[in-house]
Amino acid sequence: MSDAARSATAPPLFFLSNPPGAGAPTLLEEELEHVRVLRLAAGDRCIGLDGQGHAWPLRIERIEGRRIELAPVPEEPLSDPEPGTEGSSLPWIELAIAWPRKNRCEGMIGSLVQLGAAAILPLEARFRGPEPCPAEPPERWAKIAREACKQSGRTWLPRFERKHTPEEACLRPKGALALLDPQGGMSFDTWLRSLLPAPIGIGSKERPIAIVIGPEGGFSPSEREAFLAAGASPVRLGPHVLRIETAAVAAMAVAATLLARPLRSDRS
Repeated sequence: MSDAARSATAPPLFFLSNPPGAGAPTLLEEELEHVRVLRLAAGDRCIGLDGQGHAWPLRIERIEGRRIELAPVPEEPLSDPEPGTEGSSLPWIELAIAWPRKNRCEGMIGSLVQLGAAAILPLEARFRGPEPCPAEPPERWAKIAREACKQSGRTWLPRFERKHTPEEACLRPKGALALLDPQGGMSFDTWLRSLLPAPIGIGSKERPIAIVIGPEGGFSPSEREAFLAAGASPVRLGPHVLRIETAAVAAMAVAATLLARPLRSDRS
């Protein structure tokens, strides 16, 4: 999104259930309370998001109870390229994570979205905690992601994958694969720098940069061997054993810093 749209004085961001061009623009139900909290009124401006890179300048036409009518304004909509495509600010970065406890995963998801993770894949590792990994991404994760996008000005929602075993995750397409390991022979930032300038196709959705985060107790020998056989590079993020969510957020922060691309000067 443009710098103007991200500024502190810019209109508030809301997700749409129906974008302009597909009928009258309509807010998601969960956004109605936010309109009330912000004390918006008829005539106020806002920006509608679809989670697919588009942002439409809108005006509130009428508020009647829980009914809010929106109308497009005569300004060009904003558009951001999908991660990993030409002109995008970041490559396609996937994180495969041995899923932490529920009370620890929500803050992790919000931080990963703000930092620009393109896809999040929960792993059901052998040495996981006492809580089972959800088989399918719950709606709660999507809501957390939408809130994080609005907070950070990000216009692309991440892709949440179904749970995988480590062995299943090894079969996914990959362009570059890192396995976080406190005993890794290479530092994570050195591995990331080895990808620059990225070979053609590396960092795209079809050939993503994948980062694997295991449980605090580590992967089982067979799980670790499966990742190594799939071409993973064991890399260390620091000298200590980190909590799952700490390692995931720290890794994404380092990756976002080192792999960020200059923004196009002609972004719409």
